[in-house]
Amino acid sequence: MKLGTKLTLYLSLIIILVLAGYGYFHILSRRDILIRKMKIEVQSTGRTLKVSLEKISLPREMEYVQDLIDAVEEYERTLGVVVYHQEKNLIFRSLSIEEDIEPYLEMIKRSIREDLHQEEFRIYKKFPVFSYAFPLKDRRGRNIGGVSILQHTSFMEEEIIRAKWSIFIMILLVIGGIVTLILIVTRKWITIPISQLMNGIKHMAKGELNTRIDLKRGGELSELAQAFNQMAVNLKEAQDRIIQEGETKLDLERSLRQSEKLATIGQLASGLAHEIGTPLNIIGGRTELAKRRLDDKELIQKNLDTIAQQTERITKIIQQLLGFVRKKRPEQKALRINAILDSTLDLLEHQIQKQRLKVAKDFREDLPSAIGDPDQLQQVFLNLILNAIQSMPDGGELRISATCERTSKEGLVNGRQEYVVVCVKDTGMGMEKEVLQNIFNPFFTTKDAGTGLGLMVSQGIIQDHEGWIDVESEIGKGSIFRVYFPCFSGEVKGDG
Repeated sequence: MKLGTKLTLYLSLIIILVLAGYGYFHILSRRDILIRKMKIEVQSTGRTLKVSLEKISLPREMEYVQDLIDAVEEYERTLGVVVYHQEKNLIFRSLSIEEDIEPYLEMIKRSIREDLHQEEFRIYKKFPVFSYAFPLKDRRGRNIGGVSILQHTSFMEEEIIRAKWSIFIMILLVIGGIVTLILIVTRKWITIPISQLMNGIKHMAKGELNTRIDLKRGGELSELAQAFNQMAVNLKEAQDRIIQEGETKLDLERSLRQSEKLATIGQLASGLAHEIGTPLNIIGGRTELAKRRLDDKELIQKNLDTIAQQTERITKIIQQLLGFVRKKRPEQKALRINAILDSTLDLLEHQIQKQRLKVAKDFREDLPSAIGDPDQLQQVFLNLILNAIQSMPDGGELRISATCERTSKEGLVNGRQEYVVVCVKDTGMGMEKEVLQNIFNPFFTTKDAGTGLGLMVSQGIIQDHEGWIDVESEIGKGSIFRVYFPCFSGEVKGDG
């Protein structure tokens, strides 16, 4: 139930109770007034009758007494009169009172004994009546008899019923008018403003921070609307600031990753020079040989084929370098991890041969795809494999595997799913516990010419791909890096 409806209902109930109480007490007051008015009328008639009867001799003027009683009875509200003479035991009564006058005689006798008037509400022949009795005195002040006047009360009840209806109709009109007024006021000043506030809050909850509420009616709700608008402005400014800071952070991360790429390329420079120098030497030698044997077409064709092969090899190496170094925005597509690992090993072939390392590959053929950016993942694998190579300066074994495992990310409950797991294992020097705890911290390095950013950047890339990295290491036995990426169930659009 809405607030305006509740307020209208509660106020209406209060008003109804107040007006009903007012009507009830008003009716009681009206009834009391009518009773007093009726008693005054009866007492006035009784005083007049008392004066008249006390001036005559009751036994001698019986006819006059009867005429006086009949005259009083003619008043439409008077039911009848009973006159009682105690000494002569005479009873005079109106023609309308034919029977059952004992209660009224008893009232007269009681008023004579107590020398006080008596009042009672009674029922006479199923009609409610008011009985008023008072004593009569002779000239010496002795009580000689008494009178009882019976007054109809039905006229009073009729007036009370009319009063009830008039008060009831008046209360209904007042209640209707007040409730209508309350409805109009609460709708204008409460229901509509609150509805606008609720709509504004719903739009705000959907992320529509440009929402504004226009309430210019004054009062607390208007102040609340102004506070809401100010909150929307503050949230919008905060959102813009967060977006700007996020974009700045992303740009810094991209620059940092690009710098780390260039640092890695610097470490590969000597090996890459050898990779390009060897085919260039072959090309030069074959060219000289062809010049000296121009008449041997078969030999010239063989030399040209060799030159073409070496040129293609140089082009492939340069394309790999350009693709790796090129700065671009991250992509999101299905990747074949095996292909990226093979490409990375090709770039490091010279370093592997130079240090006489044995490479063991264990790639699952039906390995599920991962989703992400191939250039960034190659940067991760290049960093991990290069670190493994540099940890084995006197030779050793480099084992690289790519498998699939159903596990859950640390910190998640019931979040088990399929992950691609890439493992890079070396038989190098290994790391101490203190070093192991700091390898992902920025600018921490154990190399003389290291930047201390490679593993930190790699960890950031892995986290961006909703994965994580684990490390195990022991002095003298080598290190194991495991990288986890969520599997992608869609189709692969290329080799990554």
